[in-house]
Amino acid sequence: MKIRIKKNLIDLEPYLPDAVDFAVRLNANESPYNNDKFLLEKISNSKYSKFLNKNSLNRYPDPTYQTLINKIAKNHNVKENQIILSNGSDELISYLLTCLSGKTNSVLTFNPTFSMYEILSKVFNVNCYKISLDKNFDIPILKTISNIKKNDPDIIFIASPNNPSGNDFSKEKIREIIDISNGLVVIDEAYSDYSNNSFVPLVKKFKNLAIMKTMSKIGFASLRVGYLISNKEIINALNKVKLPYNVSTLSTIIAQDFFDNKKKYIKNIEEIKNQRDYLFKNLLKINKIKPYPSNSNFIFIYSQYAAKLSRYMESNKIKIKTFNPKKLKNYFRVTIGEAKENKKFLKFLYKFFENN
Repeated sequence: MKIRIKKNLIDLEPYLPDAVDFAVRLNANESPYNNDKFLLEKISNSKYSKFLNKNSLNRYPDPTYQTLINKIAKNHNVKENQIILSNGSDELISYLLTCLSGKTNSVLTFNPTFSMYEILSKVFNVNCYKISLDKNFDIPILKTISNIKKNDPDIIFIASPNNPSGNDFSKEKIREIIDISNGLVVIDEAYSDYSNNSFVPLVKKFKNLAIMKTMSKIGFASLRVGYLISNKEIINALNKVKLPYNVSTLSTIIAQDFFDNKKKYIKNIEEIKNQRDYLFKNLLKINKIKPYPSNSNFIFIYSQYAAKLSRYMESNKIKIKTFNPKKLKNYFRVTIGEAKENKKFLKFLYKFFENN
């Protein structure tokens, strides 16, 4: 029997995450801080245990997720009907492509950026236009406006801060894109906790704006909790295709604790930002690499030795992120780790460039 795979998937390369068996993992943009023991003890010895009694593990989760959505709404100063929960950001992207690519069957995004915009567009057989960022990894606004006027994309995906370059895009350029677009502009703010910028306040003004958020980058990657903020019409449309019970009860309890005790977790975020500054200053001392300023929890770096350096780091049990040679040859990305991890990375980095 021949497998009846869809034609648009035959040549699709799957997204394959890196292996995890490394002592120092500086490749996946995760938080280095582990709060497992604290959180598990808190669940069994606090008000969350009462929540768990009502939402026990032998039952499906509360399908409305009302408690968590209420906390998210208060945190962002929006209404509850402006929020939809998801199993990570990838599920949100799938929902958006499923129900909001209904006129031109096309989306617009940038290159380089988060690869799942393009991968999932291909999965759903949606045409994906990509505009190359300029030499400073900024949006070329004239090319972007020209493409929007010509192709009228149903959705525009913009990651800000951008992955893998780490930089914010200006509010002026984003507003210009929103103004000119008839389709939905989706700002992916996966890393906004490490930046001073957020576009959430603009949701009240623009009907064609949606903001994606995730808890994966701030210490809760295993939870797979994401959410989108937009106007209620967009949320109602997405709810037509949302899978039932898509976020687990345990994930919602831990997510609630984040919003109940945000000050505690912000300390970890601030420490990562401090370590980012420390790492960047030390990277500037090496004249054979070019680190780019970052508003995220990682640093994007140019080096003609990127592939060789990655192999050297792996031999010393350190994992960094390199990219497809066709797209980002001679670039690599380093997640900000704990102080001891960053020092270990720098130690081997200096050692490598002493011999190269």
